[in-house]
Amino acid sequence: MIVKMRLLPLFFLLVMLIGGVYGQNKFEGYSVVVEANSGGACPVSYLPSVNNGNAIEVFLAGTNQQTTATVTACDGSSVRNGNNVVPNGNGEWCFNGPEAFYDVKFRNGAVYLWYPVTGDIGFYNVKDFRPVTRNNGQYSFTDPLDWTSTIRNAIAFIAARQGGTLRFPDGDYVVGTLDGNRRDPKYEAITLPSGIVIEGASSNFSVPTANHPIKKSASRIKLRNSNQTIFRIGGCTNQIVVRQIELLGNSALAGEASRDSTGNYGIEAMGKWALKPEAPNSSYGIKVENVTFQNLDKGFYLHNANDANCDSLTQYCDAWQFDYVAVDHGIFLNNKTGIWIDSYNTEWKISNSFFGFVASNAPGDGIRIKKGGVILIEQSFGGGYNYGPQIGGTFLNIDTAVSVSVISSEAERSQRSIYTNPLGAISSMMLNVAGSVFDDKIDLNGRLNFISSGNFYGAKTIDAEPSVSITSVGDRYCYDSMVLKGRCVDESGRKLANPGIVGGRRMFETGSVGEDTGPDRIEGRPNFFGYNVRIGDGLLQFDPNITFKDIQAWATGSGTRPKAEDGAFLYCKDCRKSSSGICTQGVAGSDGAFAKRINGQWRCD
Repeated sequence: MIVKMRLLPLFFLLVMLIGGVYGQNKFEGYSVVVEANSGGACPVSYLPSVNNGNAIEVFLAGTNQQTTATVTACDGSSVRNGNNVVPNGNGEWCFNGPEAFYDVKFRNGAVYLWYPVTGDIGFYNVKDFRPVTRNNGQYSFTDPLDWTSTIRNAIAFIAARQGGTLRFPDGDYVVGTLDGNRRDPKYEAITLPSGIVIEGASSNFSVPTANHPIKKSASRIKLRNSNQTIFRIGGCTNQIVVRQIELLGNSALAGEASRDSTGNYGIEAMGKWALKPEAPNSSYGIKVENVTFQNLDKGFYLHNANDANCDSLTQYCDAWQFDYVAVDHGIFLNNKTGIWIDSYNTEWKISNSFFGFVASNAPGDGIRIKKGGVILIEQSFGGGYNYGPQIGGTFLNIDTAVSVSVISSEAERSQRSIYTNPLGAISSMMLNVAGSVFDDKIDLNGRLNFISSGNFYGAKTIDAEPSVSITSVGDRYCYDSMVLKGRCVDESGRKLANPGIVGGRRMFETGSVGEDTGPDRIEGRPNFFGYNVRIGDGLLQFDPNITFKDIQAWATGSGTRPKAEDGAFLYCKDCRKSSSGICTQGVAGSDGAFAKRINGQWRCD
C-alpha cells in the first residue's frame, strides 16, 4: 500500500508546514544501540566518541543513502562535508534541515528514519517509520512484509529520547521473517528500552485460523516461525508499559497446515546479577495491561541469563532482580504456559486476568513459578474448556517461592488447581489462599506452610503430604446440600458425608455445623487444633452451662454437632460421679464435674 505525502498524519504535516514557514526543522539525538542480548548486559548503549565514533551521516530519506543532505549544526554539534554531523561534548548530535525527515546513518552501519523535534514529540505511530521512497521531491510510504526493522527504527528513536509512546494502529505486524513468512536467521527479539509504552488499538483476541470478519484482533504482532521472541526486556531497564495489543505465536492462519510454536515467547525478561565488579542490573516498574498472549510456548517469560550454565564465580545464579511487575486484565489463551517466573529476586502482581489452557498442549499451565519471590495473584481465573479432551493442566504450578498469595480467584476444568513441587516447597515458603474457589485438586507437597481462609473447595480438593503445615480458617467444602443435593462427591463420584482436607499436618482448622439429613447429610466438623496448644498469660475457660443432658445427646451426635469421640473433655455443671466413676445426673449448684470421654463412656473421676 502506497501512502502519499498528503495522507501523512497531521503531526508530520504540521512539521512540514512549520518547516515551510521557518525554513528549517531541528533534529537531535544520540547514536544508540538497543539490544538485550543473551549475555544479560544493559540493553541501551552508546557508540563511543573516540575518533568520532558517534558521529552520523545525513541523507535524503528514501534515496537508499545515495543522496547526501545539506544541513547546518546546532547546540554545539559541528557539520563536516555538508552531511557529517559530529556530536557535542555531551554526545548529542544536532542539525537543522528543511526536510520533514531524514535518513540518519550511524558509524556502526545502522540507518534510521529520523524526525524533527516538535511540540507533540513523545507520541509516535509505528507506520511513520515504514520504508519510504522519494520521487521528484515527493515521499511515499509502503507497508513492509516484515515489520521488524520498522519497529526497531521507532524504538531507537524513542530510546534516544529516554522514552515515549509507540502506537500500533489496526493491523497485523509480522516480525522475525525475511518476507512475512520465511525465517530471518539473524532475527533477535525486539528489545524494549526504559520509558517506552507499546500501545495497540485493542487487545480483543483473535482466532488465528479464521478470516476477517469472523474473528480478528485489531492490533496484533505475530511470529511466523518457532524459537523466536517478540519483545525482550533486559537488565538496567525500568518503567515499561505494554497495553491494548495481541501478541501471537506461530499460528496457522486460515487454510494453512498446523505450525510449530515451540520456543515462542510474547515477552521475555532476561538479565543477570553480575559479580566482579558487582552489577545487579536490576529492572523494575514493568506493567502489562489489556494484552492478549495467544498460542505461545510461554506468554510472559522471566529468567536469568546463562541460567542453563550459570557460573557462580561471575554471576549470582537465579537471582536477577526483576521487580514491581504488574500484569492486569491479561488474556492468556492456548499457550503451553501463560506466565513463567524463574528468578528468586522478583515481585509480581497478577490481577483481573484469564488463563485458558489445555493439558494436551503440554505442560498446559496457567502460571508456573519455578523460582519466585513475592507473588500476588488477585481476581484471576483459569482452566481448560471441558473435563474431556480439552481439560486444562495446572492453573498454578509452583516449584519454590518465598510467598505466593491467591485472592478472590478461581480455576475449573483442570487436572489440578494448584501444585507444589516437593523438591522446592521448603518450610519458609508461604502459600496463602483467601476468598477463592477451587473445585479441582490442590496437590500440596514438600514442607511448605499453607494458609487458607474463607475459600470454597470441592469435597476432597486439598490433598497434602504429611509434612505440609495447614491452617484453615472459615473454609467450606461442597455446595449447600439442602440446595444442591447429591453434589458432594469425590473424584470417583462417590457421595461424602465428611468432606475436607486429606493429609497434611493441620495446625488449626475451624469447624462447621452439620446440615441436611439422610443420604445427602454433611456431618458437622469440630474446630481442630493439630499441634501443641499453650495458654499464655491467662486461663483456659470452659463453657460453664453444659449439662448432663447435653453430653448424653452429644455422645451419639445430634442436630448440627458431630458425635463426641474418645478424648473429649469438658465441664458439666450438673454432673455427679458414680461409685464407678461414670458421670450421672446431679444437681446444678451443688454438683458439677469435669467429664471425659473414655472408651465410649463419660467419666467424671
